[in-house]
Parts: sequence; C-alpha cells; structure tokens
Amino acid sequence: MAKIFYNEDENKLYYRGSSMAIMGKMMSAPSGQEKKGKEVKFETKQLITKEQVMQNQKLMKLLKIIDMVGEISEKGLNHLMYKLNEKGISFGYKFFVVGNAVVSKSLKDDVLSLLYVEFLETVGRSKKLRPTSMGREALSLVQLPETEIEEIKKAIEEIKGELAMIEAESELGSMQRRK
Repeated sequence: MAKIFYNEDENKLYYRGSSMAIMGKMMSAPSGQEKKGKEVKFETKQLITKEQVMQNQKLMKLLKIIDMVGEISEKGLNHLMYKLNEKGISFGYKFFVVGNAVVSKSLKDDVLSLLYVEFLETVGRSKKLRPTSMGREALSLVQLPETEIEEIKKAIEEIKGELAMIEAESELGSMQRRK
C-alpha cells in the first residue's frame, strides 16, 4: 500500500510505496515569477527492509539508545549522540556544530530508516521519537554486546541533565511555532 505524507517542519513531501521511496522538497516559485503554488523537487532514497535493519548493529544500537532514553526529540538525539562521541563511544556519525545546534546528516538518515521500517514513531506535536512495539520486539530478538550497552547507560546517566535542558529548549521552540 502506498502512502504520501507531508512534513511541515521539514517542508518535505514523502511517498512510500512497495518498491520505492521518494522524498520531495516543496519549493516556492522564484521571486519575479508570477507562478502560483509550489513545485516539488523529488529525490529517491534506497529502500531498507526490517531484516536489513535488524542485521545492522549500528541501527539496532541507535534504537536501543532511544529505547533507554524513552522519548527524545531529533535535536536531543543529535546532542546525545554527539556527547557520546565525545566520551569515546563512537557510532561513526560525523557532526557539524553550528552555534548551539549539533547536526548529523547520517544520523538523520538512520532515524529515517528506523521510521521507515516502523521501529520508531514520532509522538505528539513535539514530534519526539520513541520505539514502537515492533521496534522493542526487534530489540528483544537481537543480541547487542552487554558491556557496550552498560557503558552507554553510564554515559547517558552522566549526560541526562544536559539532555533535559536541550529537550526543554526543543519543547519551548515547538510551542512557540504553534502560536
């Protein structure tokens, strides 16, 4: 079954079909032209299956981290993964720091993959990420290294205060956008 949905925050149109996924960015007509409406620029994304995700240790560890934290915004997740990277727990994500914002395109792509296979879902108006029941079931079926998971848990406990501030800031921003 094909699905089409529009994400206002990213200003993108997504199409999810049985054999392909297409993402389109809504573009306004260039100024000076009297074109009404918007045009869509499409870019294709390679599909990923649930089995491929379950075999990918990096994606499953990311899902486990989100499960440990509970609900987390994308901004909070970027910050958390950046801080874990600074503590020596690297997942191979390349981060860019612009002002207070920490951004990683590869992390965003991994989150989109987890959303696509429905192991993650977005919750409420703040669009926080959390594992679905399918995601938790997948985590129970996959063996992740216990020592590494314990190390990640300790690091998350150390970062929790900072993460709470980022989450509060993110909540505030989403509340202001709604007004």
